[in-house]
Parts: sequence; C-alpha cells; structure tokens
Amino acid sequence: MVRFRSFREYEEHKAEANNAMMALLAGAQLSAHLLRLSEGSERLLPEVFPAVEHIHRFSLKPDRAREILLSADAHLGKMAVPYVLALHEDYMRTCLGLLHANNLCSKASTKGNLVDLHPSFETVTGHVFNEDMKCYMTALRLMRNAVIHNGSTVTEALQDELALWTPQQEKGWLELAKRNPRTLQVGDRIDFGHGEMIAALAITKRLDREANLGLQAKLSRPCWAKMVFDEVFADHPQMVGNPKALRTAKGVARHHYAPLQLTDAELSAELASRN
Repeated sequence: MVRFRSFREYEEHKAEANNAMMALLAGAQLSAHLLRLSEGSERLLPEVFPAVEHIHRFSLKPDRAREILLSADAHLGKMAVPYVLALHEDYMRTCLGLLHANNLCSKASTKGNLVDLHPSFETVTGHVFNEDMKCYMTALRLMRNAVIHNGSTVTEALQDELALWTPQQEKGWLELAKRNPRTLQVGDRIDFGHGEMIAALAITKRLDREANLGLQAKLSRPCWAKMVFDEVFADHPQMVGNPKALRTAKGVARHHYAPLQLTDAELSAELASRN
C-alpha cells in the first residue's frame, strides 16, 4: 500500500474504533463475570460499587445488570457497524477528493453517499472492486439503513439484495459473520453483533486497499511527488526553500510511498517547481 497521510490517518481511526469496540465487548463480559459475585443480592449497584463513576445511571440489582451486560453485544453492534461504515465512507470521499484535486472527477463526486462512492471511483479510475466485497458492502449498507430507519427490521430492498447472493458469496459471508442474514424475512429483526462487526471491518479493509491500488494506477507520478513534499513541509515548515528538504522527502517517499519507487529525479523536479 502507498501509505499517504490520509490513508495512514484513516487506518489509525479504524484501529482506534476496533480497539474501542473490542474493549467494550470485553468490558461488558468482565463486568458480567464480576457481578456473579453479587448474585442474588437485593442491593442496587450504586450501593455495591459507590466509587464507580456514573454508576448511579445503572441503578439496577446485580442480577438484572448482569443480564444486560451479557446481551451488550447486540447493542454495541448497532453502534459499531454504522461507525465503521461512516469511516469508510469518509475515506472514499477522501480518495475521490484526491482525484478531483487533479481534475480527474467532478466536485459533486466527492460529496456522494456510500451508495454512490464505489461506482464513482470505478468510473473515474477504471479499477473494478471485487464483486463479492461490493455485494457485502451493499448488504451492510442496507442492514445499517434498516437498523437506523426501519426499526431494526428487514426491508424489501435488503431481502431482494440478499436473494442475489451466489452460494459462494453466502459461504464467504458466513465465514466472516458466523450467521446468515439470508434466513431473515421482511419484518424480521436485524441484530448486529460481534460477527457483523468483524465482517464490517474485514470488508472495508479489503475495499480500502483496493481503492489505494486504484489511486496508484490513476494519479500521476508528479501528483505523488507533490504529496510527499506536502507532508514534508506540513511537518517541517522551516524547511520550505531549504535544499535539505529533498533528503527528507526521499526518506518519506522510501518509508510511506515505497510501492511507487519515486526517483530522485522526480522528487527533485517537484522541489524545483516550488522554488
């Protein structure tokens, strides 16, 4: 991967989201395990754990609190999957923004919704995303929409989309999420859980990297050289106009832009264009 700044920042945000989701899942299970020590108690949690901040908002008996914590997976999933999709949507807009900055697509393309962004990217770059990943992304998007806008119940649009899956696509989804949404009917409840979180992270990761490859093929080499120096001068503004900036740029290009193998001549030409 060409690890340009926006790509690195996006990956950091994804890692933070993943760590936070898994910490909350583990924390819920740890808390439920701890509450087994208070099983049968008639005292409320604020009485049992008075030093815990915000515990008064969870003013329940330990047994009831433990039930809620053991089912936290579904609630966290409904927050986590839309969060992961929102991060991916922002990343795709960033990719199209780079293409727009180089006069390769319209400004309107950079403001599309998730349903539009992958087709727009394909049209501009000629890169065709993996068909299975596109199907899974469409399903995740429709599942998210149903959770947010349809009371967490299956819509006809979602059922129609799932009906198009091939047996191999169905198997691939099961390997990721460990349960099959194709068993659901219109009006059935949609539950996001740990499996769907894992699926969302894996699917977006694959599409993220494919978009990176599409950018590598479409953006010109002078564009990438410009991005290298944009990083150098953003981090070291005192180097503007300093010939030593070339040496720093070579290091950045070697470390973060290695797949492009930018040459010294290409970097020197970009520096000369700025003077």
